[in-house]
Amino acid sequence: MRQISNLEQKIRDYVNNANLLDRYFYNRPDDEWMALCVSMNTLGDTCQAIEYYEDYGLGDDYSEKYLKLYGLLQAIFLQQNSISQIYQIFLGKDLIPKPNSAWKKIRDLRHLTVGHPEEKKHKNETKRCFISRVTIQNNGFDLMIWNKKKGVKEFEKVDLKTLYEEYKTVAVKYLNNICKAQITKWGSL
Repeated sequence: MRQISNLEQKIRDYVNNANLLDRYFYNRPDDEWMALCVSMNTLGDTCQAIEYYEDYGLGDDYSEKYLKLYGLLQAIFLQQNSISQIYQIFLGKDLIPKPNSAWKKIRDLRHLTVGHPEEKKHKNETKRCFISRVTIQNNGFDLMIWNKKKGVKEFEKVDLKTLYEEYKTVAVKYLNNICKAQITKWGSL
């Protein structure tokens, strides 16, 4: 996460340069400026929250594990939204991750486990999910998913550590693309 934090600071420093503000953002609609400010702040805030997870893990108590796991997945979700918004502003197009990327997988995991566990609908399938409390560890957890359409319970082992590391690689790629677009579009400082 430190690499993502460093890139967030690089993007922020570039935006906060007085010459850039005068040349570009002060002449743009207020909504775009506010979207950028909110997105940069959300990116920075989520980096801090996720760095806490990296430093201290999910904890030992079941309640603490749930709260930190839910918080981690929500922080990643918010981080992705902020990166997507900044990407759109600087590259002028939507960020579209590959369907099988870690970016998409961890987002889908958040939706299923902490976003809509009681009823997640996707492609004519309704799923109900719960995280097996006793399996929550820093490196992952087990899920039990009820697939209503198939009428079966599906069990899934989630390797959170690997998925998270792969997610960070993808996020760094997108942030590097933003940094390059800043220089291409508005020049070096």
